Amino acid sequence: MKPSIDVESLRSEHESDEQWEVRRSFMMEHKDNFDEEELVTLAQLFTNIEFLGCRYPAPTMKRIAKLAEKVSQKYKESRRNKLKRTFVQASDAAEQKAKRSFK
Repeated sequence: MKPSIDVESLRSEHESDEQWEVRRSFMMEHKDNFDEEELVTLAQLFTNIEFLGCRYPAPTMKRIAKLAEKVSQKYKESRRNKLKRTFVQASDAAEQKAKRSFK
């Protein structure tokens, strides 16, 4: 018999409440399908993709996308009405700053 995984004990001290809730949801959904080590790895890959924009080889991205369908949809719906970050290239920001200082 496979030992039960105590998901609540797997929170990292550096995780925000939001990141933990998303990672926790992923692990709760799949805790009966994987051993603890693989579950933690898959959940970390998922949160790296969602929060940090990380990219992995195509087969890994497809696997995570399939496993995360429900959790990802729920997370994206919760973010719908929140402020969104906009990233700009450093060169664009420097150019805009230069334009402002020479007016």
